[in-house]
Amino acid sequence: MPDSLTRSCPAKVNLALSIGSPLRDGADAGMHPIASWMVALDFGDTLTLTRLVDLPSRFDLSFADNAPRPSPIDWPIEKDLCHRAHALLQAHVRHDLPVHLSLQKRVPTGAGMGGGSGDAAGTLVGLNDQFHLGLDDATLSQLGSQLGSDVPFFIAAARGQPSALVTGLGNVIEPLPLRTTITLVLIFPPIACPTGAVYRAFDQSMPQPATHRAPQSDRVRTLAASSALSPHALFNDLAEPACIVQPALRRLRDNLIQQLQMPVHITGSGSTLFVLAADRPHADQLAAIIASASALPIIIATTI
Repeated sequence: MPDSLTRSCPAKVNLALSIGSPLRDGADAGMHPIASWMVALDFGDTLTLTRLVDLPSRFDLSFADNAPRPSPIDWPIEKDLCHRAHALLQAHVRHDLPVHLSLQKRVPTGAGMGGGSGDAAGTLVGLNDQFHLGLDDATLSQLGSQLGSDVPFFIAAARGQPSALVTGLGNVIEPLPLRTTITLVLIFPPIACPTGAVYRAFDQSMPQPATHRAPQSDRVRTLAASSALSPHALFNDLAEPACIVQPALRRLRDNLIQQLQMPVHITGSGSTLFVLAADRPHADQLAAIIASASALPIIIATTI
């Protein structure tokens, strides 16, 4: 077994996100089924796992020097998804996995890019590989779904499926191989969009009395199969609710739309904004316009 292992934990964007009505019965009552085209990016966090001879395991979290929007790591380590993934895997295999886990974060917290979920997936996959546990991806995904709905996608991405139709409660992954590399300009406003509040705004925006609404998986699959991806075709059912929760996000998005004269999208429940570029030179042009219109952090990223 290697003494140390370093892996990338990519961020994701939702190029399309359709939300269904909340489930009414069973253990998952109140949860929303989704249909989303998710893609993993070459922008993300860096995780290093070093095996230890003795307990206890150690966890070091910090923002990297080149993080676009660093913030204080002010949550208890026990609540961090890396720590929880490590504890969950130890409980599953019923023995200790002594490790020094070091995480260099770049994905902002509360950005709608799955930063914590990607880190949890990286922890599960990394520990499984490093300690030769022999767990298959289905088992890792089942464990990951206990930590967050995006974790199974990131496990699939780590295994070579970085573009997928994600349905159910995030637990059903259908690979959607990309026709070409997608280039995006990411914009990081200093705004937090609490996921719970955004979903409540979504529920309140539905017609009353509420009728059952299924996520539009066929629409998402058709979009992903398009020969040419149009910026106007991308959509996100949570974009408007996110703007209701954070009116400043709407003002910022509308201002950027005016400056760029093209669609500006929101990923997940917000608050990260992104623009679809034709290629890297086009992305550079868009980034220059955005930089002149605001002082917001900007990253140009591509799909992996």
